[in-house]
Amino acid sequence: MGNIIDKIGLSKFEILRNPWVLSGIIAGAIVVFVLLLIILRRRKFKKVINVILTDNKEGDDRRPGDNYGPIVKRIKQVKRKYKSILFTSVEPGILPVTIPVNVAITLAKARKRCLLIDLDFKRDAIAHVFGLADEQGGLRAKAVQTEIENLWVWPSHNFSQAKLMNVAEIVEKALDNKFNFILINAPSIINSPDRKQIISAARAVFICTKNPAEKKKLIELIKPLDCTIIGHLQAS
Repeated sequence: MGNIIDKIGLSKFEILRNPWVLSGIIAGAIVVFVLLLIILRRRKFKKVINVILTDNKEGDDRRPGDNYGPIVKRIKQVKRKYKSILFTSVEPGILPVTIPVNVAITLAKARKRCLLIDLDFKRDAIAHVFGLADEQGGLRAKAVQTEIENLWVWPSHNFSQAKLMNVAEIVEKALDNKFNFILINAPSIINSPDRKQIISAARAVFICTKNPAEKKKLIELIKPLDCTIIGHLQAS
């Protein structure tokens, strides 16, 4: 019996000495490790970020950073992979313009070159926020530098001036011009005829909802496209 055990132990030792077997074991361990990292990262992305979805509620004494800090932190976690990020909802009243605006300002103040693109065509909201509503800029539309260092905006009225330009081209040129982040404000993606093009122009997306039905609609729209949901903004 002792000889048999010794032989079994010896055979195991000889197997482990085989370079092909060792390579297979190492490769398997690496695959398992990578899969675990992916699972943990996806769980992190699925975590809901609770925010105040109404703009500047009277009596709300929380600082802007308290509300937008978790969003900025999530963006910094994925900065190497996702530089073009979409903020969207099913209708304009759900996603306040203050969310992408304050996130862009926070990133710019952290010395990140940031371009904020507005697709709120009905309200031209970002132009009003930065006092650019009356600045048409001629036929050759371009990004406008704000008074905040490192922050440029592309007002929605620019698209009516340059009909041949599309979101994907603007994002691509911004990346070529060394912008660290391109944020896209699209508060009404469901009813947009260009919804697939807009989503595909971004690499990542924050969905903003008030109920499970809205969340389901957005996930069904985004999931088939090459865009990763990295955050779910939900009213607290």
